[in-house]
Amino acid sequence: MTTPPYPLRPEPAQKRWLDRHSLWKIPLGCLTLFLLLAVFLAVLFTVIMTSFRSSDVYKQAVARAAASPEVRTEIGEPIRAARLISGHLNVSGSTGNADLSIPISGPRGKGVIRAVAAKSEGVWHFTVLQVNVEGHAESIDLLPTQSPTEPDS
Repeated sequence: MTTPPYPLRPEPAQKRWLDRHSLWKIPLGCLTLFLLLAVFLAVLFTVIMTSFRSSDVYKQAVARAAASPEVRTEIGEPIRAARLISGHLNVSGSTGNADLSIPISGPRGKGVIRAVAAKSEGVWHFTVLQVNVEGHAESIDLLPTQSPTEPDS
């Protein structure tokens, strides 16, 4: 008599680790949900911060602060904007408004750019653009001062 190529009594199938340790299903499921939520929030945060950084109002505010001699004296060069920006930015075509607080730092100190602007016909017009330097009570105004018009005599 010849032996068959397969065993007459098959060995029981090996259970998976998760089937053998069923109490781990709930914590592993919660951990998976937590990791997915963390990835979603990280992507959302990155998209929002990138949209702030790529806006014209942000670029103009940081450029004006970096060009200001008073800001360079107080904070030092190079001036770097921090990653976390707070405020709101609303743009709809050629109109919009913004209210941003942009933390900046340099070798001599830290500060915050406060920018409030409105966009009309594609051009941003700042109503407030100032830098509050840490440790100083006075803020540095970055808007050009308007001289009062003199009446013709």
